[in-house]
Amino acid sequence: MGVDNILNIYGDMHIHIGRAAGKAVKITASSQLQLKSIIYRDAPRKGLEMVGVVDAGTLPVAQELEEMLQTGELRELRAGGFLARNGVLLIAACELESIEGVHWIIYLPAWEKLREYQRFIRSRVSNMQLSTQKVRISAKELVNMTCILEGILCPAHAFTPHKGIYGFWTDSLKKALGSDYRQIRVIELGLSSDSDMAATIDETRAFTFLTNSDAHSPDNIGREFNRFRLKNKNFLEFKYCLENAQGRRIMANFGLDPRLGKYHRSYCISCSTISTEAPPVSHCYKCGSDKMVMGVYDRIAAIQDRKEPGHMIGRPPYYYRVPIKQLPGVGPKTYEKMLNYFGSEINIMEEAAQSDLARIAGEQIADMIVKMRTGRLPIIPGGGGHYGKVQKNSG
Repeated sequence: MGVDNILNIYGDMHIHIGRAAGKAVKITASSQLQLKSIIYRDAPRKGLEMVGVVDAGTLPVAQELEEMLQTGELRELRAGGFLARNGVLLIAACELESIEGVHWIIYLPAWEKLREYQRFIRSRVSNMQLSTQKVRISAKELVNMTCILEGILCPAHAFTPHKGIYGFWTDSLKKALGSDYRQIRVIELGLSSDSDMAATIDETRAFTFLTNSDAHSPDNIGREFNRFRLKNKNFLEFKYCLENAQGRRIMANFGLDPRLGKYHRSYCISCSTISTEAPPVSHCYKCGSDKMVMGVYDRIAAIQDRKEPGHMIGRPPYYYRVPIKQLPGVGPKTYEKMLNYFGSEINIMEEAAQSDLARIAGEQIADMIVKMRTGRLPIIPGGGGHYGKVQKNSG
């Protein structure tokens, strides 16, 4: 495989749909999150060439997907996936909740496999219209179903206290799944963790890490993303990347500093205090209450079996990024001015020269973006459902 044949593209593989076919899909998501607008408006603005829409198994989204195939706005690829006229690759995916209360994403290769998925869960779910429904299926059954569908199974936001496989259900996938554990090739880190945190759990050496946005609004698409090295845009190449096969791989994860995540530290429900003590924190040191939402940082500290990260050979670097709109001093007009000049948000974050950034947005913002590329901005940590914030005057 020659160097000239290699593509390096950016992808966000966990995006929700707010509305489709005139119906609500993800109740907590913006109605502006629609299949066509994600592909033709939001992905290009962000600089994404691959998107995973995780509500493709719902009836309204599947209906719109079928309509876009009929009109030629999407075409199904022989090697899997759906390619839009503007070059964006859509990977159809389904997020669901198993009987253990854990959230999973199944990436599916083809339209017929999506239809098979719908036929399988129809009698096991209460509402086929809505996103992320609880399905009467166990984790082990889900592993087997994914194999039958030739899909890829990924634990979603694996470390969060709400529905994350490590954060909510178990301290070891190997113990929880037995021999089926070997079928899990990838996990999604979630907004409150990073590669180094995850790699203090030794069994994660077996997994590829994904950093995805879990976007519930257009602005949040691409707040976390990945750079994929592949030969062509299709599902099979995406699968190769996750399996580190055939020379394909994820080259880099780009994600929020975990301290920006809304579940990073433990949070006291009684007095609304975000913990600052050494983890793991299970009782509030301010009021003494044990009514806590355990943070991701604290949960990992409680279940880790390594003090230092143990990365598998070839694991991609994790780069801390903050969405441009969340940087202090970047208002709507400045953001649009930058976007019009540089073409996409990822170009602003990764490619734009400091001198050009300074000319378009000012020295302070340019300095902040360059500092973000090379290190970590000062953060006020989040917890208990409250996002952290970049400190002002941090450039």
